[in-house]
This record gives sequence, C-alpha cells and structure tokens, in this order.
Amino acid sequence: MNCGRKTRCCTIGFFIVLVGVLATPLLGTEQDEVPKSSNSGAQYYLGSEDELVIKVNVWGFVSKPGQYLVPNNTDLVSLLSYVGGPLENANLKHIKLIRTSDKAEKVLRINVSEYLKNGNRKLIPKLLPEDTIIVPASKWYYVNKFFDFSSRVAIIVQIVWHFTMIRE
Repeated sequence: MNCGRKTRCCTIGFFIVLVGVLATPLLGTEQDEVPKSSNSGAQYYLGSEDELVIKVNVWGFVSKPGQYLVPNNTDLVSLLSYVGGPLENANLKHIKLIRTSDKAEKVLRINVSEYLKNGNRKLIPKLLPEDTIIVPASKWYYVNKFFDFSSRVAIIVQIVWHFTMIRE
C-alpha cells in the first residue's frame, strides 16, 4: 500500500468518525414511559405568606427550566408564565404533562396553542404535586439543527478535500 492510499484511508476513516460524533446530538428519542412514583414526604408545602404550594418540574423549551414551588391550583399557562414563558422554538401544540400518583400514572398531551386561539380554559389543566411538564421543540428547530449539521459536514468535507489536493 503506497503512502497516498494510506493517507486517503486515514482521511476517510477520520471523516466517518467525525460524522458519527456530529450526528449523535441529532439522535434523540422520546419515551412515554413514566417511572414509578415514590410517595415519600409531603407533597404540599407552606409558602412565605402561609399559602399552600406544590412542587412541579418544568423541562424543555422554556426560559428557565427547573423545579418550582407554585401556589396550589396553579394551571399550566400560569406555570409557563412563572418560568419566563416558552422559547421561540417551543412547540405549544404538544406539551406533555406527566402526572404520577399512587393509583395511576398518566401522560397528558396539552395543546396550549388551541387555548391561545379560542381562550377556552377547559383545555388547560390544573397542576398537581410532582407534575412534570415537558415543552418540546418545534419541527423547525430540528430542521434548523439538520441544516446546521449539514453545513458543518460540508465544511469538513471541503477542508479534507483541499488537504488531499494539496498533498497530491
């Protein structure tokens, strides 16, 4: 095997590994499995002004994701306001609410966009202790990520091609 062929094989191998590393963030999966709830400790707390508060989790495309203590009877739209609102790339049509209790575990899908169109409060659930809300990304976010990834791969291919042309 001559030196030029070895260089090409190494370059192609490097390129394949690099593409694999760059593609890893794009390969996320969504699961609807809910872990079993361990009902240890109190689920209701007393707030600073002797009001009853509950602990909820917010993940995904919101300004400030995290765990929050919010007043009892808080609804989903109010919670989204507490966390600074949804981000620009948030998909408000498919918000997931994971509700765990001793009796049952549920995954609810809420269309906040529909509420924003017609103002029907019945579409927005009240939160319960230990609810987890996941605000997913819109499809355009993933399209943007794909094109960002593609442009990076194109730049790497161009650099490798120029490197190979210079060596020959």
